[in-house]
Amino acid sequence: MRLLIIATSARMLAQAARDCQFTPLVIDCYADQDTQQLAEAFQQVTSLAWSDLQAACAFFKNHYQVRFCIYGSGFETHHHSLFCLAQQFKILGNSPKTYLALQDKQTFFNILTQQRIPYPEVSFHPPAETAGWLIKPQSGQGGLGVTFFTGQHILEKNQYYQRYIKGVPMSVLFVANSKQTQIIGFNRQWTTTINKQPFIFKGILTVTSVSLHQRRQIETWLKKLISVYPLCGLNSLDFIYSGDTCYALEINPRPPASLQLYAANLLRLHVQACWGQWQQYSSVQTQAAYQIMYATHNLQLQKTLKWSSECMDIPGCGAIIRTGQPICSMIRRGKDLRKLLKQLRFTENFIFQQLQHYKIMEYTASINKLTQPLVRELIENADKLRVKVQKLDNGCTVIDAGITVPGGLEAGRIITEICLGGLGTATLSHSTYSENWPLTITVYSSNPLLACLGSQYAGWSLSHGKYYALGSGPARAMATKVKNDAIVPVEELYKELAYHDKYDSTVLVIENDKLPPIEIVEKVATACGVSAENLTIIITPTSSLAGGVQVVGRVLEVAMHKAHALHFPLENIIDGSGSAPICPPHPDFVQAMGRTNDAILFAGQVHLFVKGSDEDAEKLANALPSSTSKDYGKPFAKIFKDYQYDFFKIDAMLFSPASVIVTAVESGRSFRAGKLDNDLLNLSFT
Repeated sequence: MRLLIIATSARMLAQAARDCQFTPLVIDCYADQDTQQLAEAFQQVTSLAWSDLQAACAFFKNHYQVRFCIYGSGFETHHHSLFCLAQQFKILGNSPKTYLALQDKQTFFNILTQQRIPYPEVSFHPPAETAGWLIKPQSGQGGLGVTFFTGQHILEKNQYYQRYIKGVPMSVLFVANSKQTQIIGFNRQWTTTINKQPFIFKGILTVTSVSLHQRRQIETWLKKLISVYPLCGLNSLDFIYSGDTCYALEINPRPPASLQLYAANLLRLHVQACWGQWQQYSSVQTQAAYQIMYATHNLQLQKTLKWSSECMDIPGCGAIIRTGQPICSMIRRGKDLRKLLKQLRFTENFIFQQLQHYKIMEYTASINKLTQPLVRELIENADKLRVKVQKLDNGCTVIDAGITVPGGLEAGRIITEICLGGLGTATLSHSTYSENWPLTITVYSSNPLLACLGSQYAGWSLSHGKYYALGSGPARAMATKVKNDAIVPVEELYKELAYHDKYDSTVLVIENDKLPPIEIVEKVATACGVSAENLTIIITPTSSLAGGVQVVGRVLEVAMHKAHALHFPLENIIDGSGSAPICPPHPDFVQAMGRTNDAILFAGQVHLFVKGSDEDAEKLANALPSSTSKDYGKPFAKIFKDYQYDFFKIDAMLFSPASVIVTAVESGRSFRAGKLDNDLLNLSFT
């Protein structure tokens, strides 16, 4: 029998289905290797919102004629999706109505009071004293959103207060058929602190030493609760054991993580219970422990990583995992509990030691969030900056910075900072280092890797019909596409950077002399996961003043890009700045493009601060300057013409600053290479 399994992470349920000779069809958000191997067919989604699930569900319904669906974790914040699923499939599990009822914590705790089931004191209003209280979401999972109350928090609609009780966090796994319940086993949980959240679920293990009194107490609770909530299939009840008392916390109305600690036929028991068939479970006294590994830094998994046999939920090679996200899980079985936990710690340390070599960016921020004040500045001062703001029919905001309006230097400076993702500054001033062209742009970033390659680099190729452009700016970091049934970044570069941004609005900068067609706008909005109303597109023609400034303002970025091409460890570049003269505009596109490039090639100066050895710093300095390219020596427009206007025939090593300084911060030594060429600069600019 085929089962459609849907969860944020569906590996556990897919494995349970295979163990019972069911055939799993899987929809989940992670696309782990073992999940895909277990599934007959697989679809990855970005979330469990119905807007994301609908197409995947239609695919399975149309191609596999699947009738039955089992849902797992992740629907706590997507209740509507369960009701939609119930219209498409026969759900084997709790009905959406029952699931939703259990998320109403005020009613739930009132029922506990009526049934004389003890629980930690709760309040839906701010308590008089702040000490000893927790803030908890009404619909949550895995400890997300559970924090200590400090008195500074304003309670949101979906939150409540609960008295903190020290004790042993436990759960009971049970099966129900809407009228009766049967205990499968008791478990002890433990948590960890991630991103200042102190109760994130870390692991769970079986407990075989529960007293007869405790067991009968929990059995009585379940008997009372089933009379109110018509639970079906596998569920768990979380509780705290403190002193000699058990305190109920919540019911998880779906197959929980503890499922995998027990016998391989439990999902069949789940299905039979949902069909009204009742079968006694014969427990086997054994010990098992399950644990999740979380990333301590942003990383990208490599082929060289050696997984232990205990590891599950294994991401694909090249997967980007951000700080605090799960890397994998592990499970061990045996008779000696202490030995099991020791083996899990050993395996975790073994994986962590390897992952220390996979660091990409230790310090990240939402570049889309950081740039919104700059976008607002551009819009609110449109007349002052001589740019034109318009709304398209689909709600997208388009800023013309030089097509039908003059634009200008200041607009170009602000656009440069937008391109830098709000992680850099751009200033205009006069300088004497070039003989005849004093107006200079200087850019600086304390996070040049993210600012330059993660945002400013023009790496997003956009086309529709005869329209073609390269997109740069923060939107690139949000853009994804579906490839081989998996959701991946639009640009491969982001796999290396291990960076993906999420925000409710975004901005893209396009270097073109025409507004993009509506199809391009829709493509960008869809790829970034935002509505068109939350998208801003800035157009900067190369021949305009603003366009010239923002291209020359890439002087630091071209150095970063060449360092990447030279395979220098990008995470070792910790700071940087650059400057180049502003070129005079030219009405001809090729000449205008040539001048913006020549400003950097012949007079761009960059200073990088790097970690690592002096030898590596010196090697980078010697290889960076534009003069190392075989195509160096002529204005760029002439080179472009000589190659029959084929951009890709030009030596990629040409695109770099004229002069560089690389400082090795650990020794304090600096290495210089390259030089300014005023003659070639004059030849290009005049």
